[in-house]
Amino acid sequence: MSVFEVLTSGDIRIQNPHYNYYNGTLKEYIENSSIDQPEYASLFADMVAADDDVRICVDLPIDINHKTISNQIIRYRDAFKLPEGYMRIPYVIYWRKNDREGALILSVTNYIEAKGYYFCITEASAVLADAKNEVVATVLTPETAEEVKAAFHDLNEGRRNPGAVQRSLDRKYYGTVDEMKERCIRQVQDLFEEAVDVLKTLDDDQRGDVIYTVIGRTFLAKKAMYVQYMMAKDMLETRHEGEIKKQRQFAKAYVDEIPIVSLSSLWRTERE
Repeated sequence: MSVFEVLTSGDIRIQNPHYNYYNGTLKEYIENSSIDQPEYASLFADMVAADDDVRICVDLPIDINHKTISNQIIRYRDAFKLPEGYMRIPYVIYWRKNDREGALILSVTNYIEAKGYYFCITEASAVLADAKNEVVATVLTPETAEEVKAAFHDLNEGRRNPGAVQRSLDRKYYGTVDEMKERCIRQVQDLFEEAVDVLKTLDDDQRGDVIYTVIGRTFLAKKAMYVQYMMAKDMLETRHEGEIKKQRQFAKAYVDEIPIVSLSSLWRTERE
């Protein structure tokens, strides 16, 4: 099924009353007075002006597939302790226009986590596995809104294909896989330090969201690192002499360098 068919079919295990989930037209979303997204109002209005039927998923829940090979190799066991559907993609913008379909997966934190979402929802047996070539992932912040707008127009109007758009974003945000690894390490270290500072101010009954968010975001960084390394065909030839087993070993080693903090140790953080 195409990305538009999947996201409008209702067959993606997202009708969960525990989550503030929305799936409908972007026009109705921004007209809903109970939804307050002033920093992106201009961007969303521009998208609607270009395509009145463009749609949006907000807080789309995804799960970590224990059986996926890459997840078994990552072996961040605490990620599998997350409550079902706890990890959510902030925004998925999608459309069907003439004979073109497409979607933008948008993180609101950083590009690496956007790619982690993408790899989770498009991997084998995931809901968008058959539509992965129609989807682009990137980060949406007030600073990147113009970049997201440009990507949307390129895709929606058929000026560039998703692969070309994604590769240009990868070059901007990743650099080499070695640079990506260093970025992942710093990103997760900062994430843990910030979380510990927050946890020191919270009682036990207030800590769950902070802890689960840290675990999920760490997994996304590891997922993005592993899959991006395995997708680097140039590395297969230049560094690993065409041997996929060597590339897999290196990819695993890179993922292992990204630090983790256990769920139990986060819970044990003492209140100041």
